[in-house]
Amino acid sequence: MNITVNEEPIDVPSDVKTIEDFRKHFNLIEKKAMIEHNKVALRPDEYTDTELNEGDQIIVVRFVGGG
Repeated sequence: MNITVNEEPIDVPSDVKTIEDFRKHFNLIEKKAMIEHNKVALRPDEYTDTELNEGDQIIVVRFVGGG
């Protein structure tokens, strides 16, 4: 399936069906990140129920500390 992640087109395997699958596939489980799906910011409790479809747009913003 082809989707856009942070404005870059990518092809994800067919077993990546939800945002939670996407997080696992890209090793984002342990990282602090905000995920936007088709211009809607998701809460973590929505990751499992939010399905990915051909052409979807994902934005991943990772939080880093510093100072």
